[in-house]
Amino acid sequence: MNSRQFQHWARFQPARTVGMIRTVCLASLIVTLGACSSRNDNVQPGGDTGGDGNPPLGSESELEGMFAFVASRAADYGSGRIDRISLADGNVIDGSYPAALSDIDIDTDGVHPYQIGRFNIDSITRFDAVDTSIVDYQYSVLDTGTVSANPQDIAFVDSSKAYLTRRGSSKLWIINPDAALADDFKIGEIDLGAYDIDLPNMTDAIIVDNKLFVLIERLLELPQAQVPDKRAYVAVFNTITDTEIDTNQGAGGLKGIELLVTNPTSLQYDEATGQIYLVGRGNYFESTELTTDFHSGGIQVIDPTTYQHSVILDDGTDTDNQGYFLQVEIIDAGLGYLVTYASFGDASLRTFNPSTGLLSDETIPELQNIDITTIAEGPDGHLWVGINDASPGFYRIDLATGLLAPEFVATSLVPQGIAFITP
Repeated sequence: MNSRQFQHWARFQPARTVGMIRTVCLASLIVTLGACSSRNDNVQPGGDTGGDGNPPLGSESELEGMFAFVASRAADYGSGRIDRISLADGNVIDGSYPAALSDIDIDTDGVHPYQIGRFNIDSITRFDAVDTSIVDYQYSVLDTGTVSANPQDIAFVDSSKAYLTRRGSSKLWIINPDAALADDFKIGEIDLGAYDIDLPNMTDAIIVDNKLFVLIERLLELPQAQVPDKRAYVAVFNTITDTEIDTNQGAGGLKGIELLVTNPTSLQYDEATGQIYLVGRGNYFESTELTTDFHSGGIQVIDPTTYQHSVILDDGTDTDNQGYFLQVEIIDAGLGYLVTYASFGDASLRTFNPSTGLLSDETIPELQNIDITTIAEGPDGHLWVGINDASPGFYRIDLATGLLAPEFVATSLVPQGIAFITP
C-alpha cells in the first residue's frame, strides 16, 4: 500500500490513525464565547423530489435561506475549513468559517452548523449559520490525559441535550449544545467499554423514538491501523434515562444488536420504511492481518422497535463481487444510493431498492470509476455527490428523474462531509 492509497484508506477509516500521518499546517481557532440561541433536534435533509428543471423546487424564493455546509480539506491534508454554499444563489460558496486542521466533519441541529474536530483536534465548534465571522464557542472534548478523544458524531435530543461519540475513548459523552461555559458542556457519559477489550470504536449515532442507536465497529487495535476482525454492534439506549436497552440480539452478555457485517458506517433512519440502515465495508482496505474473506460487508437493515435485523444486499465474496460497499444514502422505500469501491481513487455510484435489496444495473457514466468522497440528500431534491480530483466539488442528481444536473458545484478544497440547514 503506497502513501496515496493509505490516505484514501484513511479517509474512510478511524481518524485516529489518519492523524498520525497528516502534516499540520494551521492551528484551529480556539474561542470560547457564550451561547445564546435555541435549536430543534437534528434534522434529516429531505424535500420535494417532484417537478422538473434545476433546481426542482422552482423559483429562487423557494430556496431562500437554504444552505449547505461543507467540511473540506486541502489536497495535502495540511488544512481544512467549513464552507457555506447558498442554494438560492446558484449553489455557490458565499462564505467560509475560520480555518482548521484537515480532520474535520460537519453536523447540524437544524439551526447551527457544528464543526467536529477529530483526531488531535478534539473540539466541537458551533458557528452562526448566517454570519460566518461569528464563532459561538469551541469546547474541548478531551478527558484528563493526552490521548485524543477523536469525536465522530452528534445526535441531538433537544436544545440542551445531545450525545457525542468519541472513537478514542470508551466513554460516550452526553453534552449540552447550548452551554454558555466550557465547564457546562459535558453533562454526563455512557460507558461502552464492555463492547471490546481495547476500544469499542463508536462512530455514528441516531435517535429514533426516544432511543439512541450507537454504531460500534469493534476493530482490532494495531500500532498503525485498525482491523475489522469481528462483527460490529449497535448499542441502544433510552434517551430519557440514559440506560442501555437489552435488545436480546447480542452475544456474550452484550445487550446491543450483533450485526451480520463488519466495519460498518452510514447509520441512518428512513421514515418511509420505518427501518434503520447501515453499510458494512468489510476489509475493503485489504489488510493482510486478516486471512478470512475480505468481503464481509453489505447493507443491513434493523427494525428500531423489535431490533430484528437482516442483510438485504450482500457485498459478495473475494471471487464474486461488484466492489466493496462504502456508503449508502436512503431516499425512500424504493430508492437508495450506494458507493462501491474497487481500488484507490476508483469508486462508483449505484442505485438499489431498499425494500427488496435489488441492485440496479443502470449507472450514470460520469459517476463511475472516480474518487467519491461523500454523498447526501439535499433539501433541493438532489443527491449531492462529493468528488476529489483536480477540480473538486459536487455533482448533483435530480431525485425525481435520476438525471445528472447540468452544472457542477465547485469547491476550492476537497469536500469530505456536508450538512444542510433549511428555514
